[in-house]
Amino acid sequence: MEELTRVDPDEDPYLALRTAIAIMLCLVLADPLGITMPMLPVVLGMSMLSNQRGGLSARTFVGPLALPVMAYVFAWLAAATVNEPLLFIAINVLLAAAGIALMLFKGSRAGTMLTVFPTMMSMSALYSDQAMVAIRDGMAAGGLVVGVAAVALNMLFPPQTKRVHIEEVRPLVSEYAGRELLIRLAVFVPVMLGTFATGDMNLIIVPIMLAFVCAEPDRGGRMRQLIDRGGGTVTGALVATAAMGIYAVLPQFPVLVLLCAIITYGLIDKMTTGRARPLHYQYICSVALVMIMSATFGARDAFEVVIQRVVLTSGAMLGAIALLSLLEAIFVPRRGETTSLAFA
Repeated sequence: MEELTRVDPDEDPYLALRTAIAIMLCLVLADPLGITMPMLPVVLGMSMLSNQRGGLSARTFVGPLALPVMAYVFAWLAAATVNEPLLFIAINVLLAAAGIALMLFKGSRAGTMLTVFPTMMSMSALYSDQAMVAIRDGMAAGGLVVGVAAVALNMLFPPQTKRVHIEEVRPLVSEYAGRELLIRLAVFVPVMLGTFATGDMNLIIVPIMLAFVCAEPDRGGRMRQLIDRGGGTVTGALVATAAMGIYAVLPQFPVLVLLCAIITYGLIDKMTTGRARPLHYQYICSVALVMIMSATFGARDAFEVVIQRVVLTSGAMLGAIALLSLLEAIFVPRRGETTSLAFA
């Protein structure tokens, strides 16, 4: 998969500022735009703006603008097939296979969208029509807000370089590519379908986390995902707990906006200055924002949100890593394993 590189502070000193302001805009504009799930534009906006590296390029704006298209396409596909179980399952399995293959063999971020977004839409379609519409509209409106914010904020606080970032990718190269993909699908697909069967939207984080683990070419990459995302979940839960404690004392919307902006600025700045890998800080920020939004705008207890997210994420990732290692040991010859490990 693509490695998120560290930002040179001399090339882009305003990365954290742009991202924090974008989060504030997403929160403030959510109600006027009729977005019932502010979590989606907030988290997507944080991820997309903090992913910017080097000078401006088409990629800076393509992602946000593609969100409305993907939201409506995948929502329509889920709604059209949800009452045809075999077709519904077949389409989701094919999309998951295509997405994981893109991530695994090409290191493409597009594979993430092809795996995660259809799964979210399908799960919401199973849950209720209202949930699907809320997620679809949240993604679509969020993409437009983030796109406009990205243009405006890059004009106000531009990177100090014109160097175009070239992604660092670590694709899997193996003599047994088909077998490697089938092993990963053998782990991911049953979990995805099992999550669909529960009808519980809160469990959608499980297949999402497994997608990142399954898309890594080797054990080293999986352990890095566990450290960055699993460890980031625990730290993000602590950050969210502290923020919700402050919000419980001062339950005012401006306080919530300010807390989210401060958390975002501090953690995205750490993507530049911190010792850990940038993904670690980005994921801490993502988890903290998701938990705050879920506890604030949802009907669930804050403590329940934190505990469930930590337990589900850690357990799912550890189980997937163990199962993938076992299946590789059984079905992939040593020579093929050595080939993939060469890219660790």
